[in-house]
Amino acid sequence: MSSGVMQLAATPDAVAPDPSKHVNYTFGMLLGVDDFKQEFAYLAGRDQWMARDLIGYGTISGLKVSLDVAAKGPRVSVSCGDALSPKGQLIRVCPAQCAYLNDWLIANQPAVQTALTTSPPGSMIKLWLALCYRDCPVDPVPIAGEPCRSADDLMAPSRLVDDFRLELRLTAPLQQEEDAIRDFIQWLDQIQITDNPGTFPTIQQFEAALRAAVIPASSPLNPATYFHFGSPLSQFHIHPAQIGDYLKSAFRIWVTEIRPLFHTGWPPPGCSCSGETSQAAPPEDCLMLAEVDVPLVNIGPGQNWRVDGTKPITLDESQRPILLHTRLLQEWMQSGLRGGK
Repeated sequence: MSSGVMQLAATPDAVAPDPSKHVNYTFGMLLGVDDFKQEFAYLAGRDQWMARDLIGYGTISGLKVSLDVAAKGPRVSVSCGDALSPKGQLIRVCPAQCAYLNDWLIANQPAVQTALTTSPPGSMIKLWLALCYRDCPVDPVPIAGEPCRSADDLMAPSRLVDDFRLELRLTAPLQQEEDAIRDFIQWLDQIQITDNPGTFPTIQQFEAALRAAVIPASSPLNPATYFHFGSPLSQFHIHPAQIGDYLKSAFRIWVTEIRPLFHTGWPPPGCSCSGETSQAAPPEDCLMLAEVDVPLVNIGPGQNWRVDGTKPITLDESQRPILLHTRLLQEWMQSGLRGGK
């Protein structure tokens, strides 16, 4: 007997929502699931776009990485804290997390053996500690659908909660823009500021030298090779009274010509009227917290690797992206005006 109500089985989304579009509601329009998802994608996408493009990405507060030895052996710990991911997602880690290195080695023996390039004993392996964003479906509720379904098909999660994933891995998270920023600032640091008599370059000569160095040295682009020729600005002597004008030119070239080479574009590819496309999105939404150099020893039989307790584990956070908040930068800039500094 028909109830007079059409019930449709739940189906996966055919097309992901486009964050460059929002719902243009007209009186009388019927809004469905796709419309709500589309509107959320637009609003969330703009928030992430603003955070990622205007602020950057990296650790915001906390997330201290430390090493210690517990009953189960050496472990890496991460304190509570916050970060902004490469796609502009806020990540909150709490409570504190830890990973036992020997447990990780046992679970990843084949990959560890492949990664090793030296013979035992005394082998060393480099791991990267990465923090990634993810969301988790929660709060299941009954859903409408076709009859004769299994119990699993009668419920569906009604909410998505922000979550995270911390992992040790054998490859570093992609952070090309972070590396490019560091290298570009090192270029600027090579400018020689002096008021000694001599010949000073014009703005045009300064810009020409910078642009001449902006030549891709590899495909795909890699900051390690892109900036490897050294700073093109080290040859220049600039008067202190003019440094502001030169920096304006340098930052304009960074924003308009260099950053787009390493920066993931938004909106998504294919939106340009001229057919141009932005770079592909990062393969994952992860950022690096630390590099961990772990000494290994083979305890046998076979390739059975464990942490070598006779040698130190090294923790390196020098390449970790860090975000300083505006209030701290404001106070630091103001303090530089005191005492003739």
